[in-house]
Amino acid sequence: MAAPDDGAPAPLQRRAAERTARWLRLRCGAQAYAIELLKIREVVLPSPLLALRGAAPCLAGVMNLRGQVVPVVDLGLQLGDAPVTESIATRIIVLEDNGDVLGLRVSAVEDVVLIGDAQIEGTHTSRLAPVGDHRIRGIARIGGVVMLLLDANRLMALPLFAPR
Repeated sequence: MAAPDDGAPAPLQRRAAERTARWLRLRCGAQAYAIELLKIREVVLPSPLLALRGAAPCLAGVMNLRGQVVPVVDLGLQLGDAPVTESIATRIIVLEDNGDVLGLRVSAVEDVVLIGDAQIEGTHTSRLAPVGDHRIRGIARIGGVVMLLLDANRLMALPLFAPR
């Protein structure tokens, strides 16, 4: 015999409606960003980079990470801002997807925050982010700070070499 319907949503529906994800907060210059934690393999201290000829201006070079060659992009340049200034807080965020890796050089890594779907505003409804910039998934406000939420998949798909 079926249980009476008391009007409460089923547990699965409740969980879907309340979906939250963990995001790593970071900075490039003064701008706050975040990347969903699922695509981040690790965060490392900067190491020497080998520059590559013919590379896109945002490709800072490649680094050796425990025997694996990892291309490193200056996230500031990639997003059309000033290059990341090297400091004690500078970090490289290593993204990984299906065996592909990419390092993002950022000014600082701050912390991990939970962001619910209801907290994310689309770029099409906000004047805070360029409309049509597919690298940006949305905008969230946490503790009074406006953050641009980056799409790790789109960042990893961008070409790293200039066309010939």
